[in-house]
Amino acid sequence: MGTIKAIVFDAFGTLFKFTKGSSARTILKYITDLGIEVDEAAFLEEWKPFYSRHTVGYDTFLTEREIFSARNQMFYDRYNVNRDARADADELLWEASERVAFPEVHSALEGLKRHYMVFIGSNTDDDVLESVMKKNNVVVEKIYTSENQRCYKPDSLFYKRILADNDFLPEEFLFVGDTGKDDIIGPKIVGMKTALVDRDGTGTDYGQDYTIGSLTELLTFGL
Repeated sequence: MGTIKAIVFDAFGTLFKFTKGSSARTILKYITDLGIEVDEAAFLEEWKPFYSRHTVGYDTFLTEREIFSARNQMFYDRYNVNRDARADADELLWEASERVAFPEVHSALEGLKRHYMVFIGSNTDDDVLESVMKKNNVVVEKIYTSENQRCYKPDSLFYKRILADNDFLPEEFLFVGDTGKDDIIGPKIVGMKTALVDRDGTGTDYGQDYTIGSLTELLTFGL
């Protein structure tokens, strides 16, 4: 990592703990609590692709709040549920802002800041990331979100805009995250170095330059 000048961290699943599927199960519970029968497997199978259709190859940019609202409304209309889809989207995003940082985050970030510029690059709305950072007292030099960049990872435009905002070569960036497409494959397309956070030790290979089990391992890379 001797040539690295800036490190970009994914947020959820990398810096902050994240339970996959929690939003879907929250909305599912709102529906089933009314006594409505729902095929849970089919519901969950449809939930994520709806998000993907609006964040990959989309024609019009929508914030996560807008996507969540539209998705909630789709299911409420289908099951004839009288709930405020926008308010429930706000509730889901509030839950996201309450997530906690992994134990090593503060020591790792503070150590890395002595040698590198440290950024966050995340698919989320501005206010959600700002809230979770404030709650966990996490401070970085620059924040790139899908909302302020008007595009979602792994769209190459997301990473190109980070490059354009900084006077570094692509190979002088290290993108760190826990997701293959968003945090490894996407950044590598524009020439960034990458590190996969593999806390469970799955050994998954997306072509990353480094695989780490904890963010503190970054402190041993060429410092």
